[in-house]
Amino acid sequence: MLDRARAHQLAHVLRLRPGSPVRLFNAECGEWLGTLGRLDRSTAEVEIATLLRPPGEEPGPRLALAPIRPNRLDWIVEKAVELGAAAIDIVPTRRSVVRLERSERLGLIAIEAAEQCGRLSVPPIVLHRDLAGWLATLGPDTPLVLADETGGEPVCSVLRELPGAALLVGPEGGFAPEERTLLLARPGTRRTSLGPRILRSETAAMFLLVCERVARAEAPSGPP
Repeated sequence: MLDRARAHQLAHVLRLRPGSPVRLFNAECGEWLGTLGRLDRSTAEVEIATLLRPPGEEPGPRLALAPIRPNRLDWIVEKAVELGAAAIDIVPTRRSVVRLERSERLGLIAIEAAEQCGRLSVPPIVLHRDLAGWLATLGPDTPLVLADETGGEPVCSVLRELPGAALLVGPEGGFAPEERTLLLARPGTRRTSLGPRILRSETAAMFLLVCERVARAEAPSGPP
């Protein structure tokens, strides 16, 4: 049984009818082929038939970024899902101009992106109160890679060294001095440079995610 939102998508967006084949997925059960049964305005029923893909690990980084304009934030959420982010955290900072109150829209974008790119899991999107509160959610042994507009180590080298690191992108105005002090005082924080140009927040986030993806692909798979 599917909910109203899924029923609406099947009937009015995809324009399917009873008897049409559909694919269903989640991280726990994998991907299944089914047949659409009853379909009305509020619900849809699907008869499950064949397992197409069993569940499996989909490792990826935890991405945190300051809130930005809605159209740009929508875009980077979509691309973060496609590039394998395991979680997306929205972290207000002192110099953030945009303030978000709800994340339902972003959650729908994440679901659509997961459907489009074929991943089984949908990363959670969490709105945090402030930078200090977000840092408290990181485990003490979790390394943090900070995209620092003032410079730092080469990002690809750091990501190869720190698989599993959380990734942090600040606001377009940069971190306030007290926030920078807080970040650099945390054990396991590494400052990285994204090159000589000043990047928008969403571009910096995309840069980090692509570099992380490349570093993960280049990592040894096991003992020779």
